[in-house]
Amino acid sequence: MINIRRIILPEIIFLVLVAVLLSPVPGMTQVKTGIDVLAREHPDMVRGKKLALLTSKTAIDSDLTHTIDRLAKAATVKLIITGDNFFRETIPGENPGEAYDALTNARVIEIADPLKRPAPDIFQDADLLVIDFQDIGIRYFKYLTLMAQFLDLAREASIPVLILDRPNPINAQTVAGPVLEVGMRSRFGVYPIPLLHGMTIGELALYFNKVFGLGASLTVIGMEGYNRDMTFHDTRLHWVPPSDHIPESDTPAFYAATGFLGEMGVFSTGIGTPRPFHYVLAPWIDGELLAQRLERHHLPGVRFIAASEKPYYGLFTQRKATGIELVITDRVTFDPFFAGLAILKSLYELYPDRIPLSNPSAAEALDILLGSQKIRQNIISNRPLMETYSALQTDISEFIKKRREFLIYPE
Repeated sequence: MINIRRIILPEIIFLVLVAVLLSPVPGMTQVKTGIDVLAREHPDMVRGKKLALLTSKTAIDSDLTHTIDRLAKAATVKLIITGDNFFRETIPGENPGEAYDALTNARVIEIADPLKRPAPDIFQDADLLVIDFQDIGIRYFKYLTLMAQFLDLAREASIPVLILDRPNPINAQTVAGPVLEVGMRSRFGVYPIPLLHGMTIGELALYFNKVFGLGASLTVIGMEGYNRDMTFHDTRLHWVPPSDHIPESDTPAFYAATGFLGEMGVFSTGIGTPRPFHYVLAPWIDGELLAQRLERHHLPGVRFIAASEKPYYGLFTQRKATGIELVITDRVTFDPFFAGLAILKSLYELYPDRIPLSNPSAAEALDILLGSQKIRQNIISNRPLMETYSALQTDISEFIKKRREFLIYPE
């Protein structure tokens, strides 16, 4: 049995689903996402309304129906906004560049750069903004920046926002990595949260809305049967890849560890292999040597083994590239950022002339994605691994304290 509890905070209204029986055993019961709970428990919140929808191809319900079509049964979808190339058939409009969803006749707007937000009059034909997308649990995922931008835009336009919550695929308890420095704001993140935020999109929206003063009229529809320690696999939901390079539900955990390493452009992280982000590869890496060095750190929840791959596209296409493969042994204790930091430091110690940490363009790409220059600077200065890692913990502890107020699902 699920009770629904309405909590009212200053300028924030949201719904929290609280299980009154024992928490379900992961893998035994399928989690119900926000769209399913909305359709079953609160259809009146959208019935008869004109909707704007910020979404992606990942937003499907338990019956594998897209949120666009589920909402269209009860409301009129007037506008669909996406951060990707639109994933359904469109028909052209009267004006150049205009496109409309072929099934709902809703206008479609694609936003490639989340910092280039439209004017508030984008909502002139709608009376409610609905947000539904599958996050990957990492700060630099562009839909998080889009969500933050549209919460602010909705306040300017005086239109209420309804967010349909979805799982954090890594889990909703691991908080790790540098907190974004204000001077490093970019399309990869606009607000100071850690690299791994350990929150769902609904919780993040509540956090952004109050802590950063966005002030949108916000309602979050929570999930049913969800626990913070769940990986996406535990939810028994179907994974729709948010991009070609995140094909499986466990890929985000690997992406969080190696994704920022690939920004330097000197080694492959497995793009162009069947398992992107599972590897760190280059023809000049001694995989056995690197794996042995990393194993000496005894990092929690992960092992490193020598690997050899021949990417079929991307860096080192059709060339043998050697290096390491990450093997996650415990998804609860695994800290992806700590693993990535150890890899980068070890590579720089072994191959300082190959790792361009002092190269301005490579350095900028790495710093922006991490949201901090301190990591790179500490590695160049040969600071001990634990010193660099420990220096982040004060900011992380402060974030964890602040985020507690906005957690929908108990710790």
